[in-house]
Amino acid sequence: MRSRARFAIAILLAAGLGTWLAWTSLGGSLETYTSPSQLRQADGATYRLNGLVAKGAPTDAAERAQSAQGLRFVLLDKADHARRVSVLYRGTVPDTFRAGREVVVTGAYQDGVFVAKRNALTTLCPSKFRAKTAPGQPAPSGNGAAD
Repeated sequence: MRSRARFAIAILLAAGLGTWLAWTSLGGSLETYTSPSQLRQADGATYRLNGLVAKGAPTDAAERAQSAQGLRFVLLDKADHARRVSVLYRGTVPDTFRAGREVVVTGAYQDGVFVAKRNALTTLCPSKFRAKTAPGQPAPSGNGAAD
């Protein structure tokens, strides 16, 4: 009888541990990946916002992101540059952060500004692979910005 009780306890512990591992590993992936045009303005959810850094982004981004005021920049929708979102970010800024670069930032939309989580800014590298162009045509820029 004691071995059955031990077996039942072991099964319950294994099931509990498995549930906890699944819950913690999926926690970060439950954030919705979206663009500025698809961002829901007032639902309070956490999003992974993807877009292009607009012209006018500060050149001293790393210093500003460490300040009390934080780094403020505008993120453009990749498909429709008229759709834009103001972003407030604090934390480490990648060296490749600059205007025209594609970035992903995690946070929530609050009072007209996308407030990013600390250290949740990632820049995406442009592809080195480019489509073949016809003779006499300029090569695409590869950064997703309009040419």
